[in-house]
Amino acid sequence: MIGIAKRRLSRLAELLAEPPGAPLARNLRAFRFLLLLHVSVQSWSYVITPIRSAHLEFPYAGSIVVSTLISACALLALTRYGRVAPILALPPLICRLAWSGLWTPNHTVLAFACLLLTATLDPDRDDEGVLLVQGLRWITLVVLFSTGLQKLLHGCWFRGEFLAWMLSKGTDDWRSTFGLLVPASEMERLTALDYRPGSGPYRVDSVPFILLSNFTYLAELLLPVLILLRRTRVAATLFAIGFLLAIQLAPREFMFFLLFTNLVLLFLPCGWSRRLTPLMACGYLYLLAALARPDLFGDFVIKANGRI
Repeated sequence: MIGIAKRRLSRLAELLAEPPGAPLARNLRAFRFLLLLHVSVQSWSYVITPIRSAHLEFPYAGSIVVSTLISACALLALTRYGRVAPILALPPLICRLAWSGLWTPNHTVLAFACLLLTATLDPDRDDEGVLLVQGLRWITLVVLFSTGLQKLLHGCWFRGEFLAWMLSKGTDDWRSTFGLLVPASEMERLTALDYRPGSGPYRVDSVPFILLSNFTYLAELLLPVLILLRRTRVAATLFAIGFLLAIQLAPREFMFFLLFTNLVLLFLPCGWSRRLTPLMACGYLYLLAALARPDLFGDFVIKANGRI
C-alpha cells in the first residue's frame, strides 16, 4: 500500500513539473521580480494611506523604511544578484506582518508563503527550479480549490444569499456589478433591509443571479482539476484568469488579481510568465499611482475602504 501511495504521489508531482533548463529559470526569475514588486507596492500603499484604527496603527516611519527596503529588493531581482533579493526582503516583510498581526489580509499571507518558497529554492539550479515551480503550482491549486470548498461548506451561495447580502449591505460597487441581474423591486427590498433580528430573507428569485452564485464555487472547485490535467491545462488556465478578473470587479481586489494571475501564468508554456512581466509591472504601478492620485488616474480600481 505504501508503495502504491508513493507511486501515485510521484505521478501527481510529475503532472505539475517542468523540464529543467533556461526557459524554466527565466520564468521563475520573472515571477520572483513580480512577487517582490507586489509586496513593495502593497507596502507603499500603507505609506500613501496609513492604517489607523482602534486596533491597529502602523509606525509611519517604519512603513517607509520597510517599503524602501522591499523596493530595493525588487530592483535587485532584476540584476545578476537576484537570488538574494527574496532573502533580503523577508525580514522587512516579517516586520510588517508582525505589526499587522491578526489583521493581516489573507492575500498578504499568500504572498509571504510564495516569497518564503522563492527565498528557499534557487530557480537557476535545475533540481531546485523544478521543485520551486511544483511548489508554487500546488499553492495555486490548493488556494483556488479551498475558496470554492469554503463556499460549498458554508452554504450561503446555493440560493445566492451571500451575493444578496452584499447587494443589501455592501458598497455601490457590488450593486453596479450584479444589480443588472436583479429586478428593481427586489433591489429596493434588499436595500431597505436592516440588521434587526428576523430581517430578510437575503434571497433573490432571479434565475441568472442564482446561476451566477452557484457557478462561482463550482468553477473554483473544477478549475484546479482541469488545470492539473495536461490536455485541458492551457484552456482552463486562460479561463481562470478571466474568471479571476470577473469575480474581483465588485470587491475591487485587483492587487490579488495580479498576484494570482502571476501564479496562474506559471501553468502556461512558452514563457508567458516572462513575456507578460512588463504588462504586469505596469498594472502594479498603475494601481499605486491611482491610489496616490485618483483625480488623475481614476478611483475605479480602489476598494471601498480607500485601499488597493
